[in-house]
Amino acid sequence: MKTFSKILVLVVALSATAAIAGEHDHHAAKPAAAATAPRNTADPEFARLDANQDGFISKSELAKHPLLAHFSMADKNKDGKLDKQEFIAGKAML
Repeated sequence: MKTFSKILVLVVALSATAAIAGEHDHHAAKPAAAATAPRNTADPEFARLDANQDGFISKSELAKHPLLAHFSMADKNKDGKLDKQEFIAGKAML
């Protein structure tokens, strides 16, 4: 039982230390999810076309937009959706 108590105290202490260090590390990498969903868009056309506001434009959201014909070329990472940069680059192809 003493060993279990010592291990528990050690785990709690290490967790607290890691949490405190994480709060003060302003240079820590952002979570991957934040990097994959560019929600803050300055392009009003992108924002208008992104009907579900997930930070991406799907084929169905393009509807009758001229970029729909070039969707596969604009989708550089082949994930089936356009992020803001892919959308802007795709519009430049038109």
